[in-house]
Amino acid sequence: MSAEFIEIITGTLKVLGVGLLLGAGLPLLFSIGMKLQDRGQGGEERDGTVIAAKPVARVGAWAIFAVVALVILYGLLFITKGSLDHYLGIQLPL
Repeated sequence: MSAEFIEIITGTLKVLGVGLLLGAGLPLLFSIGMKLQDRGQGGEERDGTVIAAKPVARVGAWAIFAVVALVILYGLLFITKGSLDHYLGIQLPL
């Protein structure tokens, strides 16, 4: 195999890995945060049993939401860093 073919395969696997991580990983994290938020609220089940609120689950949910929001913000800044530099003169060290 040539070195060029190996570089193509390596690049393809990197893109695939990042695509899976961001394309499936972030929605998975968000859904886990939603589940923790639901458990943290407590409330009443369908059969009438009352479930106590779990503050630790609520804190975990907000921590997960913060991570997801930071990743989204980083992605937006990464995509727009050229425009920010060109139009506003802001150079980001991304």
